[in-house]
Amino acid sequence: MRGVSDFEAPTLKQMQIPVALIVGGSDRLIGAVSEAAVVAQVLVAECSVTDAPTMAAQMRPLVLVMSEEVYGTDREGFDSLARDVRSRVLAVADDHMDPAQLEQQLAELMLEAEGQRPSWTGEF
Repeated sequence: MRGVSDFEAPTLKQMQIPVALIVGGSDRLIGAVSEAAVVAQVLVAECSVTDAPTMAAQMRPLVLVMSEEVYGTDREGFDSLARDVRSRVLAVADDHMDPAQLEQQLAELMLEAEGQRPSWTGEF
């Protein structure tokens, strides 16, 4: 007769949640991205510019979102960070945050980033 300890429980796979990380974002940018994220079905997180490398390494976001002003302070650094975590950068103009356009850009960049990563199911 088999005991309870003789049965193996199925191994749970780690669930990957798509993330958009807002770097140094204003309240307006955070609101606009949060609104677009509902349609794009992505979790929104935010951090300061100095915390971006640590947060990106921990969260592995599909998209790093920031204002053009923030992006302009260190384009090469943000591009390098995005490459390191297999992400994309979305630099948004502060004076022009069209929600429909933001949704489209976010969705397109998420698909690009997902295409550069190994499949979450273990299949390629």
